[in-house]
Amino acid sequence: MRKGISFGLLLFALSANAYGLTLQEAVKTALNKNNTLKAKELSVEEKEINLKISKAKLLPTLGLYTDYNKTTEPPYAIMNRMEAQKLDMLNTNFNDPGKSQVFRTGIDAFLPIWLGGKLRIGIDISKKDLKAEKTKLFKSKQEVIYQVVKAYYQVLTAKSFIETAKLAVEDARKHVKDAETAYKAGLTVKSDVLRAKVYLEQAEENLVKAKSNYEIAKRALLTTMGLMPSRSISIDGELTYRKFEFNLPKLIETALKNRPELKELSIREKQTKDMERLAKSDFLPSIVAYGNYFMASDADPLDKDNSSWMFGFKASLKLFDGGIRFKEIEKARLNKLKVKEFMERAKKGIAFEVSRAYYNFLQAQKRVELSAAEIKSAKESLRIVEKRYRNGLATITELLDTQTALNQARSNYVAALSAYRTAVADVYYAAGIIDKRYNELAE
Repeated sequence: MRKGISFGLLLFALSANAYGLTLQEAVKTALNKNNTLKAKELSVEEKEINLKISKAKLLPTLGLYTDYNKTTEPPYAIMNRMEAQKLDMLNTNFNDPGKSQVFRTGIDAFLPIWLGGKLRIGIDISKKDLKAEKTKLFKSKQEVIYQVVKAYYQVLTAKSFIETAKLAVEDARKHVKDAETAYKAGLTVKSDVLRAKVYLEQAEENLVKAKSNYEIAKRALLTTMGLMPSRSISIDGELTYRKFEFNLPKLIETALKNRPELKELSIREKQTKDMERLAKSDFLPSIVAYGNYFMASDADPLDKDNSSWMFGFKASLKLFDGGIRFKEIEKARLNKLKVKEFMERAKKGIAFEVSRAYYNFLQAQKRVELSAAEIKSAKESLRIVEKRYRNGLATITELLDTQTALNQARSNYVAALSAYRTAVADVYYAAGIIDKRYNELAE
């Protein structure tokens, strides 16, 4: 109940314009509302029902039935009379007994005593099916968390681009004032002022685009969370740098222990052993018990002119089937070998994914360092050119080109930070631990 209330409060808060959504809250909402996860959870429930069905096959089955037939065929006509009433041996013409009818209403029962172990093996297979489906659900949860983290950082990235666009507008306005001052002092021409104003208008247009991209990114995040993108939200947090360190061999070792794909394949490998057991069970005998009780009448299905019952056992053993059973065992063994090959391939693929994520992380980390240095150089270059322009020693083109370089450096730094944070998420996802470590990405 508390969980439902807290989640309801979260959804209420999401609808408030002033609400700052954190990464943890975004992930929590997605795990509750994402439609893909809901579908996977239903698949788990379906497998649970299949397991219950497998267990229920151990129990006896009972059934009610009623049937009716009317015939003139001697054997069946005589049997109808025998079931419904006493047969008059003296006055019955066994070659031409005439027409007769019978209503039968009864109950029958069936109990499997031993079917070569098939039912127990079926239960084992269903249990592994359920476990594998839960592993798929866990994988889907990791995918959803990963997608939410990426979408969340796209929002923070778009938010940071707004700040860089605002700085560009502020600098452009300052250049307009500098151009007007220089023009009034006779150090430049009117076209410099016009050129600076055009540059300001372009910067303002870029700010409008940045704000639009921010709104789109927020809607994309809402969709990933499983909510309608018509909601209005604000995002808590800024795109900042935090130093992360990873060890590639340990990451690969962690991935081989935690990746749900490998866990599922391990379950499937065990399941192939069950399939081999199932194939071998065809060589064993089957024993069942059955029973039947019915009322018979030649007038009405609910009348009881006569009643009969039967109880018995049946044992059977298949002696020859053209070698099909041997082929089924051979097929099960081949399937087991095939799953092992898939597992080895998956291990190699996962090791490669972790390696790729690791080296992309190192590249992104270096890119942050270089882009930060680029901003410092661009700021210093702009300071020098601004001073020269005020003294009439630089052109407006040089000034605006230098400003453009600083704007690009700022944008490069934001993009580098975004790529760096996403690269960390890629490492956690590739290692199969993003569900445990994504909180670190919010710090």
